[in-house]
Amino acid sequence: MTRLSTRKNRWMATTILGSAALLLGCANAFAQSEDAIQDDDITETPAAQIDEDASVQEKIVVTGSRLRRDEFTSSSPVQVLTSETSTLQGLVSAAEVLQGASVAAGSGQINNTFTGFVVNGGGGVDTVSLRGLGSQRSLVLLNGRRMPPAGVGGTVGPIDLNTLPNSMIARYEILKDGASSVYGSDAVAGVVNVITRDNIEGFEATGTIELVEDGGAEEYLLGGAWGKSFDRGSLSISGEYYKQKELEYGDRDNFAYPEDRYFDADGNRADIIDSRTGEFKCFQSVEGYGHTCNPFTGACFGSRVPDSTAAGELDSEAVAGYRRIPFAERSNDDPRQLKDSVISPRERVTLFATGDYRPAAFDTTELFGELLFSRRESNQDNHRQLFPWFDGTSPVNDFNTTAFGVGLTARPIVLIPFDQSQEVEVFRALGGARGEFGGSVLNGWNWDAYLSHSISNGTYTRDVVPSDRVDAGTGTIQDTISPNPEGVCGSSAPAGCVPLDLFETDVLFDGNFSPEQAAYYLLSETGETEYTQTIFEAAITGDLFALPAGEIGAAFGVHVRKDEIDDVPGEFGRAGNVWNLLSAVETVGDDAVAEVFGEAEIPILRSQPGFEDLTLNLSARYSSYDSVGDATTYKAGANWQINPTIRLRATYGTSFRAPSLFELFLGDQTSFPSQISVDPCIAYGVQGPESQVVDQVIHNNCAADGLPPDWGGGSSSAEILTGGGLDLDPEESTAQTVGFVFTPSNLDFSLAIDYFDIEIENEIASLAGAVVGRCYRDEDFRNEPGFCDLFERVLDPTAPNFGTITDIDASYRNIPNQKTSGVDITARYETEFDFGALTIDAQATYTDVDEDQEFVGADFISFNGTIGDPEWVGTAQTRFETGDWTTTWTLNYTGVADNNGFESEDQRVDPFYAPNAFNVTKVREFITHDISVRKEWDTLAAIIGVRNVFDTEAPLVSDGDDDGSVSRLGNYPLSSQYYQGYIGRSVFLTLSKEF
Repeated sequence: MTRLSTRKNRWMATTILGSAALLLGCANAFAQSEDAIQDDDITETPAAQIDEDASVQEKIVVTGSRLRRDEFTSSSPVQVLTSETSTLQGLVSAAEVLQGASVAAGSGQINNTFTGFVVNGGGGVDTVSLRGLGSQRSLVLLNGRRMPPAGVGGTVGPIDLNTLPNSMIARYEILKDGASSVYGSDAVAGVVNVITRDNIEGFEATGTIELVEDGGAEEYLLGGAWGKSFDRGSLSISGEYYKQKELEYGDRDNFAYPEDRYFDADGNRADIIDSRTGEFKCFQSVEGYGHTCNPFTGACFGSRVPDSTAAGELDSEAVAGYRRIPFAERSNDDPRQLKDSVISPRERVTLFATGDYRPAAFDTTELFGELLFSRRESNQDNHRQLFPWFDGTSPVNDFNTTAFGVGLTARPIVLIPFDQSQEVEVFRALGGARGEFGGSVLNGWNWDAYLSHSISNGTYTRDVVPSDRVDAGTGTIQDTISPNPEGVCGSSAPAGCVPLDLFETDVLFDGNFSPEQAAYYLLSETGETEYTQTIFEAAITGDLFALPAGEIGAAFGVHVRKDEIDDVPGEFGRAGNVWNLLSAVETVGDDAVAEVFGEAEIPILRSQPGFEDLTLNLSARYSSYDSVGDATTYKAGANWQINPTIRLRATYGTSFRAPSLFELFLGDQTSFPSQISVDPCIAYGVQGPESQVVDQVIHNNCAADGLPPDWGGGSSSAEILTGGGLDLDPEESTAQTVGFVFTPSNLDFSLAIDYFDIEIENEIASLAGAVVGRCYRDEDFRNEPGFCDLFERVLDPTAPNFGTITDIDASYRNIPNQKTSGVDITARYETEFDFGALTIDAQATYTDVDEDQEFVGADFISFNGTIGDPEWVGTAQTRFETGDWTTTWTLNYTGVADNNGFESEDQRVDPFYAPNAFNVTKVREFITHDISVRKEWDTLAAIIGVRNVFDTEAPLVSDGDDDGSVSRLGNYPLSSQYYQGYIGRSVFLTLSKEF
């Protein structure tokens, strides 16, 4: 790993270039001051400029506490992101803002580049994961109240950021430590509180267009808001339309033509040369004759094409009438895939209304309400492989007994469409009342109560090939690769059966199915998902009694919540009748919780030497769940203002997360990955283009199971079963922070450094097919309970399917531990000149530990510093304002990352390519710059800017040699930090007008 000092020097140099040298000496020591919001969405004031006298200071509700006070008395670190900051950078959605915040950017986030992947909430969803601990452990609030989950499929649980009313957002407050005692379950990694505007008078219209220099992924936003204040209330209504176009693989060379990217000892490319083109070989999906097998000898041979001059025996490398395709000649670059989605297109419409009213009969009471409606449409264009087996007697098998005297089983590989789409509608209604108590007992106390109800309705469609039709059309039972007793399209075949002949050249290589074949085999199905959430909450806040240092503030309340899910997959998925794709049954379940909570702010010392202010914050919560029973969480925080320049703060608390509904009730989902995608033992003793290069531990363990060195992987797919775990225990966690805040009164500079440490016990996870690789990488192989117990491999050498992995249990279960720790650093510098004002804001996060333990007694697996989980991330924005003009320069930084040494990835030599050839698993720093200029008139403002000014491309990585290899999107690493590097340089224009 690179040492901290090295990273500091490199980061300092780039920040000097990007931020006009005014952060010299502190460019890598980013610091954080908690910015007090004086205007709804534009002004941030350092703590040093705020009167600390509570008697004259305005008190607000701050994320992390239910007490009304100034946010700078908070003992918890809170980062504030204003809408002005994001608008000047050209960010038009909550997902871009939150996923790019330093507290989130240190880990890969789910966005719309995950086309074709199975993600919680379904395709097209955007979520935020603070500290890399998962979106289900990061609570999202809207104006201090929970947002509902939204999405499609049985795994709906995280908050979809697409549902937020972007045009009404004033700021984002991010609490950067655990807060279950204040906000309940899910607030393990932190809390995002989205605050909407409340000062609109008249009508405002805003429009943004972002055009991409190389085309693809263009964005458009049109929004409007109207507001009116009355004698006894106010009303605000907003609406927006957003559209993002598709970025296709064919739009960028490094997506369209991904290469292995191997190098020799001198740093020269060592890839295989494609004999058809003379260029380095491109790797996309493969089509052609996948395998032919002699049923008597068991010998299987690789890809073949018809060739009338070829001759040979059935059990040799040649088959009469066909020749084997040399690897360098095989087709891996089908032009149809150039239309596949890198960034999926989507459209959304959002309506939001909020209002309040003070009845004349109740002077101290205010009624309030919110209405939210959101609709998202998204789709992903993709292809996948269809490779059914044809037994040696099937009449539609070109290698059958009629042609060869003895039938060869055969498996052609054909590329077929695999498109998906989603439509999600979310409706949320909230109403409540707040006010002040009268009388002598609770005089001066405030109360607040609300009731909300949310409904998320979604439909999702995907392309499918029914399994029973494949069995009938091939004349082969796929599970056993045995002849169908009824032959091809027998009497029990589904109606309208058409023989599935995949051996014709125009089908095999071009996907030109006949209309009859396409209508019978290439179908689609639609599922429906409904998720509802109902919440009632009431709280009171006020002062208990006075101590010498001041009043003890307190808050008490109750919270009741019920969640329900009902997901009905498509008809073929429910019937388990989908060839080589996920099958699922209905997911139905509900859970309810009742909670009581309390919080106290206790002033210990004030206006004493060395103790300008010392305050203790205590909070506790008792929760009772229908599913997992009772739990109690607590948190203690101390805030010590030594003098006007130096403040120390610290927190320690426990958090609790009840299982999500999908973790409890997910209907069993069955997927059928190929053996090669899950089995590290395939050809473990052979090197070459169709083998996996394995380390010695894997080699030894595969041999210990009796598998031959040239093990081929078996003929059938593995079966992965993923379902809910009704016996799950809740997650429990501890979080601690220690912070230092420096606000010198003689400098326009603020600095804060906060250390964080979070540990989760009984974490709930699904380990999926990765359990097989983890088993064979274990040096204590099969000696202790662990990964090897979660799958079945046939180890009887006399069995016909010897060696085949048959079943993998990927159901949700508790794993022992996950840890993360590091430092958040934020700096702010402000100064005024006669000709204008300069502001520099910078934030960074350094992660020191990011690891988990998946079985009791097992070694911890560290992800820290790997691609997608860099140690350093940060941003710095320099803003200069003069008159009606504002100029902004934003620098975005993702640090060096390296997968070498992670999960057996070792850049080992592969002689097939060249002597001493190796792959690249390390990426450089990824730095982009954004600039913008804003001009304001009385009622009109215009912003024009450029994102990724220098057209910085995402770093390139090689194809890996083991499970620890980085996931790739084309030649680029698949992780949200590199999103702008996929798109390239773009220009944006934002216009806003008040009427």
